[in-house]
Amino acid sequence: DDDDDDDVVVAWERRRLRVHDWRTVEDADGARRREDDDHEEERKEISKEPEVYFDVLVSFLAASGDESVLLRKMWKRVAREEKKPFFGGGKMKVKDADVLMSAPCRFPFLKRRDDENTYSFDGGKSKEDVKENFLKNGYLSATEDRNRVSRTLVDAFRTKTNERIEEILNAMNENHSYVSVGTDVFAYKEIGSRGKYRFDALFDKEKEEEDELFIFAKSQAPWVELVNEILRNDNVEYNDIDINISIIWTEPGCLDQEWHCDGAHRGDQETYDEQTGTLLKTHASPYAVCVFMTLLDLDEKVGYTEFWPTSHKNAGLIGFGPAAHVLGGVQSSKTAKSGGWVMYDYRLMHRGIGNKSKYTRRPILQFLYAVDGYKERKNYGTESVFCPNRK
Repeated sequence: DDDDDDDVVVAWERRRLRVHDWRTVEDADGARRREDDDHEEERKEISKEPEVYFDVLVSFLAASGDESVLLRKMWKRVAREEKKPFFGGGKMKVKDADVLMSAPCRFPFLKRRDDENTYSFDGGKSKEDVKENFLKNGYLSATEDRNRVSRTLVDAFRTKTNERIEEILNAMNENHSYVSVGTDVFAYKEIGSRGKYRFDALFDKEKEEEDELFIFAKSQAPWVELVNEILRNDNVEYNDIDINISIIWTEPGCLDQEWHCDGAHRGDQETYDEQTGTLLKTHASPYAVCVFMTLLDLDEKVGYTEFWPTSHKNAGLIGFGPAAHVLGGVQSSKTAKSGGWVMYDYRLMHRGIGNKSKYTRRPILQFLYAVDGYKERKNYGTESVFCPNRK
C-alpha cells in the first residue's frame, strides 16, 4: 500500500495502523483549543469550506521516532481509509496535522463528558457506581458541604498538625542543625523532603495523643466505607488495612513538582490487542489508596494538586506527565475548601503545584490506606529525627 505524495512506500498493513478513537477539540476537556478563533471572520471570508479540528488515537508498529516522519502520510491514510467508523463518509481534505503525543502504551484520551459527576463523590449515584468510577479513573473528589469534614474536626486536626510540624522542626534544629531545611534533600524516619520547601511528615500511630486522628481515619471519615470496599474488593485475606497519616506541607517559595506516581505498579497492567483494539487484560486492583484532606482553602497562591485521571493503569506512562495538559482532562484541587478531600489510586500520576504566597504555609493531611503488606519506604529514612546525630 503506498501513498500519492512521494516515492516512499509505506506498508500500512504490516505496520498494523489502527484508529481506536477520536474527539473534536471541544470534546477535550482542558486540552488545546483552536488557535485561530480570533481570526474566525477573516477565515470565513477566505474560505467557505468548514474547518474541523480533532484529535485521533491511533496505534501502529514504529521504529524509534518515525511517527513524525510518517505523520502526513499516516494522516492521509487515516482520512482516506480508516475514517468511516469514526467520521462517517464523505470527502475529507487534510490541511495540517501534528503529533500531540506518542507513547509505548495506551494513554488517557479523555473527552468532555455529559455527566459532570464522573469524578465526584457527591454525585448522588449508587455506592457501586462511585466505586466503579474510582476503579476506572483512579480519582474522585468531595466538595459539597455534606461530605466535607466538619469545621470542628478540621480545627482540631489543624492544631495537631501545627504541633507536629513544630515538634519535628525543633528536633531537626536541635539534633541535625547541619541540614538546611527547605533546600537540602533529607529523609528521616518521621520526615522527608519532597522538593524545595515541600515536606512529608508522619504522625506517630503509637502516640496516645494521636488516637483521635487514627480513630477518625479508621471508622469516622466520610471516605472510609468506600476505601474498605475498594481495597478489600471481596478478598477475604485483606481483613486488616494498614493506615498511615502524614502532613504534606509547603512553605512560601515551594516550586511545582514533576509529575509522578507514589506507588509502583504491581501485578497486571492494562493491555490491548492493538490490531483489534480489544482489551486483553485489565489493570490490577489497587493495593493502596491515598486521601488528601485540606486544612485551609486552596487557590492559585497557596497552591494545590493536579491529577491525571486513568493514568494509573500502565507503568508505560511514567515520564509522560508533561503531556497531561496537552491531552486534556487534568483535574485539580484548586478550588477545594477547608475540610474538602480528594482520593486517588496510589499509582495515579499527579503533581503538587508550588506555593506562591508570601507568608502562608499550606498543610494537607494525607491518609494512606494499604493492603497486601505494602509499606511506604521510599519517602522516609531509618534514622529518627529525635536522635542526636552520632557522626
